[in-house]
Amino acid sequence: MVWGEQVVFVLDDDETMLWLYRELLRKPGISIRTFASAGDFLCAYRPGPSECLVCDLRMPEIGGLDVQRRLSETGISLPVIFVSGHAEVPSVVQAMKVGAFDFLEKPVDGERLLSVVSAALLHSRSLHAARITMAARHARLALLSRREREVAELVATGKSSRAISEEMGLSVRTVENHRARLTEKLAVGSVAELVKLLHASA
Repeated sequence: MVWGEQVVFVLDDDETMLWLYRELLRKPGISIRTFASAGDFLCAYRPGPSECLVCDLRMPEIGGLDVQRRLSETGISLPVIFVSGHAEVPSVVQAMKVGAFDFLEKPVDGERLLSVVSAALLHSRSLHAARITMAARHARLALLSRREREVAELVATGKSSRAISEEMGLSVRTVENHRARLTEKLAVGSVAELVKLLHASA
């Protein structure tokens, strides 16, 4: 999947609704993938950079809330737009609590659906960019040896090389060498940058 591709997954056990969604969401640059079974969707889904899920709240066997829960349990942050003809307050509240991006009531208004989907796709791109940034940070930290990571943690607390040497039982020169190597490996120019990197990757 390339960065420019936008994918809207649609999950509804009603084939007529799937056809309607394909018509309402027909737009250049958007790929629409429909599923009549939650199980089929969960088996086929692979995370991408710009995507969202339009999901019926009430379905046989596996309902929309269960789909959202299973995605969350695996660490997937796919924006989910729930749709239901049964818009009772408890269901709406529960859907939002489990992280729904939005909630639409049937019959779905086409313009409203496109607006919410566009916002969800934009949000998805932001999430994807954040995941890439975090992965890069973790990769940089993985370059450090165990001892260098220990020194980095102490440096981030504001301790001097002498204080670190006393705490770790190392010579000041050894601590300075560790600091020089971790600074080079992490490509940080200040303690503030180091703190930001360590905290962002925690």
